[in-house]
Amino acid sequence: MKFLKKLLSLVVTVWIAVLGVLYIYVYGGIVILIGNLIGKIKGKKERKTFISREVSRFGRAAFVLSGSKVRVEGKENVPQTGPMVIVANHQSAFDIPLIPGYVYPEISFIAKKELSRIPGINWFISALDGVYIERGNRSQTAGAMRKIFRILKEDGTILLFPEGTRSAAGEIGEFKEGSLSIPFKLGVKVIPVALDGTRNLLKKNSFLITPSRISLAISKPVLPEDFASEKEFSEGVYNIIRDALESLRN
Repeated sequence: MKFLKKLLSLVVTVWIAVLGVLYIYVYGGIVILIGNLIGKIKGKKERKTFISREVSRFGRAAFVLSGSKVRVEGKENVPQTGPMVIVANHQSAFDIPLIPGYVYPEISFIAKKELSRIPGINWFISALDGVYIERGNRSQTAGAMRKIFRILKEDGTILLFPEGTRSAAGEIGEFKEGSLSIPFKLGVKVIPVALDGTRNLLKKNSFLITPSRISLAISKPVLPEDFASEKEFSEGVYNIIRDALESLRN
């Protein structure tokens, strides 16, 4: 039985890898070209909306094609427009397509600087007004922060994983100090999202994809103005996600 499970995971992994390459470099290339054409005719905003919609479709397709099932609670709590910051716990690399696929499509991603050198991936990050962060480079980080400020001031949406790393056990870790400083300082609403199950879909330090059951709980927007300090704000968001995660499992 254990051998059959590993064999199934290997087949699913190869299947997703092939489809992912075809999507990014073939269909994705066409999406970018069409998006650029839309941008020239209708403007940058329409271009981003079109590409975001396609990325959202890809996000949902990734889970369907992997044989996984996604259950979503609280979809009605997501505002129709920004500015907002979606804050989620982090279990797997699959969390990244999960959020635009099932929570909100038009997100500007914050990505590691290394991803800017990967053709295909960098097309979409750039097209969606994404921000690259180079750890240890203070001047570059300062520039990235200014861009994040601009995105939010222009009613955009960004995604944050405040733990800073994936949780192998699935429990929510402590938020990094200052991880929610931007929404607090700008007075931007935060949408807490608890997710569970992606750690089984793609385990940390593994490349095998295993069909899994994924659960999402989207809580009501949290406003910085309701808290006396950034610390209280961060603790409030943390507690909401922690409690929602426990509720999902029960």
